[in-house]
Amino acid sequence: MANEKTRKHGIAFEADFNNHETVDISIKLDLTERVAVKTGEAGRLDIRHLAEIQHTPAYTDDFWKLYDGETLLAERRTPEAKA
Repeated sequence: MANEKTRKHGIAFEADFNNHETVDISIKLDLTERVAVKTGEAGRLDIRHLAEIQHTPAYTDDFWKLYDGETLLAERRTPEAKA
């Protein structure tokens, strides 16, 4: 779901109600896989499966504090934030 173009149509489903007790559900997933292909020796293709990209969400707050009741446990300022 990292690709914005495929995110819109990446997941789809249909529900077909058979009767009051059963339903047929069809789930469609537009899946992709990261693969690197290079031409190797003697024209052979070298295929290597790559790890999935792990996206780290950006911080939404520049500064935050963690409390347990009235006790301050931790405070943090994001690296980009300026005092």
